[in-house]
Amino acid sequence: MRKWIYLWTVVCTALVACDVETSDNGRLDGYWHLTGVDTLVTSGHRDVSDETIFWAVQFDLIQLKGADRQGVGREFYARFDRQDGHLTLYDIHEKNRSAGDPVVVADSLVVVHPYGIHEMVETFKTLRLGKHEMVLQSPMLRLTFRKL
Repeated sequence: MRKWIYLWTVVCTALVACDVETSDNGRLDGYWHLTGVDTLVTSGHRDVSDETIFWAVQFDLIQLKGADRQGVGREFYARFDRQDGHLTLYDIHEKNRSAGDPVVVADSLVVVHPYGIHEMVETFKTLRLGKHEMVLQSPMLRLTFRKL
């Protein structure tokens, strides 16, 4: 009997102590590989499927992760909002714990251009969001992603 009381106490304590956060992002949550970039003004297309540019989406945060052709990696984090078929990224920080994860400012925005971000607050229209493919469009670019 004491074992059951002890077990019940442990279970109740664990349930009360946990704060479970859930996301209502649906299919947006996950690890997305950028495979194509279309420039809308020039109708140009660039296949980037062989490059390592990723967006990882969870809760209200997007991790932007990639490496240049020499294999040097950079990582950024951005907050986002989803509303009426639009995805808005803002508050971008570079992952650099020793420097306090500095905010990306307008003068250094070029560091996130490879991820398809060209504005401090970038809004994308969601053209397609399926199980395995996502297509986002900003005023400048159309980004195609494959879900891993």
